[in-house]
Amino acid sequence: ATAVVGDNILILHGVTLGATGKRTDGKRHPTVENGVTVGALATVLGDVTIGAEATVGAQAVVTKDVMTGETVVGINKVLDGATKRQRLLDGQDKDTWLYNI
Repeated sequence: ATAVVGDNILILHGVTLGATGKRTDGKRHPTVENGVTVGALATVLGDVTIGAEATVGAQAVVTKDVMTGETVVGINKVLDGATKRQRLLDGQDKDTWLYNI
């Protein structure tokens, strides 16, 4: 299977939508929902979903799902997402950093 890309998206130059290289019987590539912006040189790997209206910053590396409307930068770092913040506060998501800028 290959990456699935929605409508009305903006993908800038040098973006990779790829597999992780791990063998799997299921889907190996990302799904990018409607209205997403993916910045230059970003890398989105594996069976992850970039939710509608989300933004992936330039040179970001994404290996986990991004929720609708969230902004990610760096390596799986979410910028000021209220839902993500609550998940972090509840201790449900220990692998993601939250930046409040």
